[in-house]
Amino acid sequence: MYEVDQIEIDRELSRRGLRYYVPTAWRWIEPSKPFVAGWHVDAICDHLQAVAYGDIQRLLISVPPGSSKSLTAGVFFPSWVWTHTPGKRFIYGAHDDTLARRDSLRTRELVKSDWYQQRWGSICHPNDDYQWSGTRFSNKEGGVRQITTIGGSIVGEHADIQIADDPHKPYDLTGSVAVAMTALGKVLEWWRSTMATRMTDIKTTARVVIAQRLVDNDLIGELLEEGGYEYLCLPMEFESARRCVTGIGFTDPRTIEGESICEGRFPKAEIQRLKKEMGPRAAQAQLQQNPVPNEGNIFVDAYFKNRYSAYPELRLMFLAQSWDCTFKKTEDGSYVVGQVWGRTKDNKYYLLDQVRGRWGFKTTIDMINAVSKKWPKSRAKLIEEKANGSAVIDMLKDSLDGLIPIEPEGGKEARANAVEPLFAANQVFIPSEELCPWIVEWERELKKFPSGKHDDQVDATTQALVYLSERKSADPAVIKESMRQLYGGL
Repeated sequence: MYEVDQIEIDRELSRRGLRYYVPTAWRWIEPSKPFVAGWHVDAICDHLQAVAYGDIQRLLISVPPGSSKSLTAGVFFPSWVWTHTPGKRFIYGAHDDTLARRDSLRTRELVKSDWYQQRWGSICHPNDDYQWSGTRFSNKEGGVRQITTIGGSIVGEHADIQIADDPHKPYDLTGSVAVAMTALGKVLEWWRSTMATRMTDIKTTARVVIAQRLVDNDLIGELLEEGGYEYLCLPMEFESARRCVTGIGFTDPRTIEGESICEGRFPKAEIQRLKKEMGPRAAQAQLQQNPVPNEGNIFVDAYFKNRYSAYPELRLMFLAQSWDCTFKKTEDGSYVVGQVWGRTKDNKYYLLDQVRGRWGFKTTIDMINAVSKKWPKSRAKLIEEKANGSAVIDMLKDSLDGLIPIEPEGGKEARANAVEPLFAANQVFIPSEELCPWIVEWERELKKFPSGKHDDQVDATTQALVYLSERKSADPAVIKESMRQLYGGL
C-alpha cells in the first residue's frame, strides 16, 4: 500500500513540475549524497521547464561550479520531459567526452530503472538496442538523447532541444592569446554552424547553453552580445547592482550584499577559501559570472575618477591624434578607433575626443581628415603601422602633415603596463558621460583589458600616452629612441 501511495505521490510531483521531480529522482542517481534544496536549483528547473513548454526558445544559464547544473540539465531534465512528452529529441554537447557520456549513461539508467518504469512505464518505453557507449539511446516513442563533443559532427540527428553544457575547456583559455582565441572561435563556429543545422524545426527547436563563465567572449558572452536569449545569471555572492530578473517572472530573491547562493551548500567561510585558492580573476568569472573583475584588471576602477565636465583650456596643451586602423572584415569584428589627446605643461593627460566604428578604407580616410579639421592643433597623428595603417599613411602623406607611423612590436599588455603608472598617479583625465557619451564604452573596454573581446580603444590610448609622456623631453633624439625601445622602431 505504501509503495502504491509513493508511486502516486511521485507521479503527482512530476506533474507539478521539474523542481518537484528533481528531489524525488535525486536518490536514484546520487544515493550517497543527500539532496540540498535551494532556490537556485528551483530557478534552473523553472527556466528549463519553460523551454520544454515552449515559453523560452533561447536560454543562457550561468551558475557557479557545484550548483548541480549538469545533473539538473543533463539527467533530470530529459528524463522528466519524457514523463509527459516521450517523443522529444535532445542533443547534448560538452567539451569533455567523459562527462558527456557519464550524464548520458545516468539518464539512460534512470529511465530504464524499476523506479522510473513503475511510475511512467506506460508512457516511456526504452528501446532494447541502446548503445552501451552511452553516446545515443532512444525510446519507442521516438525520443532520443544524443551526445557530441564541441567541434564534433552530428550525422543524421536533429533535436527539439539542444543543450551545450560547459562548452569550453578552461585550460584552453588560460594559455596564450592565440590559443584562447582559436578555442573560443571553434566553440562559436560549432554552435552557429554545426548545431544550428541540427534542428527538427527551425521555428520551434529550443537552444540552451548552461555553464560557468570563463572569459568575457566565451560562448555565453558572445550570445549575450548577439541578443535574443533569456539569461539566468546566478552569482555565488549576491550583487545588488547585478540582480537577475528574467522574462518568466524570476527575480534573484537575495537582499543582502554578498549573500551566498546557498548557505547550506556554500557557507561564507568556504566561499572565501575558494576565492583565495582560485585567485581574483578566476573567482570573479567562475563564481560571480562576471569575467572581468568590477575593479578592472590593469586599469582599475580608481583610475577613472578624474572627470571634466567642460573642455579644458587648449591653448597651452600639446595635442596629438592616435589611430588604430583595422578596416578589414575580421572574425572578432574589430573597430577603427581615432582619439585626440592633450598634454599640459604640468604633465596631465586629457582624452578630448574619440571616433570609433567598423569602417572601410575610404571611410577611415574621411574620418581622419574630419578629426584633423575639427582639431587643427593636433598636428601629431600617430598611426599604428600594421597592414591597414601603412595603406592609410600612403594615402594621406601628401595631403596631411604630421603623420607618425608606429610599429607596435611589444605586446599589448606590455604597452598597457607601461602607461598604467600615469593612471595610478592621477595624471589622466577623461570627459564626463554627459559631455562625451562614448566614454562609457571606452572605460568598459579598458577595465576589461586584457580579458575583453575588444582592445582597439586600449591600443589607441596606450599609443597616445606613450608618445605624449616621452615627448616631455625637448631632444627629438631622446623621443625617437624611447619610442624605438617600446615599439621596435619608427
